[in-house]
Amino acid sequence: MLDCHCHLLDITNFSSDTFLLSINKCHVERIYCNSVEMSQWSLLSTFSKQQSQIIPFFGLHPWHLDSSSFDALSRLVEFLSKPFTSCGEIGLDRHCDTDFSLQKEIFIRQLEIAKDTKSFVAIHCVKAWGPLLEILTDYQNDISFMIHSFNGSYEVMERIVTMGGMISFSDRILQNNQRKLQEVLKKTPLENLLLESDFPFQSTLIGSSPKIYCQLLTDLYTFVARLRGISFTDLIQILSKNGSICTY
Repeated sequence: MLDCHCHLLDITNFSSDTFLLSINKCHVERIYCNSVEMSQWSLLSTFSKQQSQIIPFFGLHPWHLDSSSFDALSRLVEFLSKPFTSCGEIGLDRHCDTDFSLQKEIFIRQLEIAKDTKSFVAIHCVKAWGPLLEILTDYQNDISFMIHSFNGSYEVMERIVTMGGMISFSDRILQNNQRKLQEVLKKTPLENLLLESDFPFQSTLIGSSPKIYCQLLTDLYTFVARLRGISFTDLIQILSKNGSICTY
């Protein structure tokens, strides 16, 4: 299986060797491991060099921005200039306390860096679809990107797909109160579909153990395969091909 978005460095008492050894039993072949602030970048870089299944994503999350974030951008160029790296998690969030004009400025600066370094981008969006789509329109021919833990409408999904973007669904889709989102997933083109754990956040299960992680990802794949009317094995193959977009 492929996990297209998670935050392994945010697991309490995280031990990379122990965790990855344990999840090998549930056949997770590649993991897109995201960062949220500069303090995580060096550790993530080292971690990914030691563990071949980890694809590192370096970025500044809108929750963690302040005036000092501008100073981190030159370091971001440094990390994204290395091979097999991606940009994330970055984006816009109207539900957090960070000044929205600062969010937009830092987001655009990071998209520019991703464009210059030819980096795939993992994007966070909460209650800011209008500004996000407006900004992405200017970059649709210049970057490859995914919207992580998608929670938008069918119309938003269509706009993103038209731009060539990938739509990644988290285990939020498993909840009974997400019928509308499930309908969006059913209509998302398979060639634009990704799945993610967003572990250890947004989990429908309690805990952050390797066992919980494997159960979460397996439940998600099983549910989506059934929803789309395809086999578990076929879904794995489709997502593996889709996920290669950030490792070319």
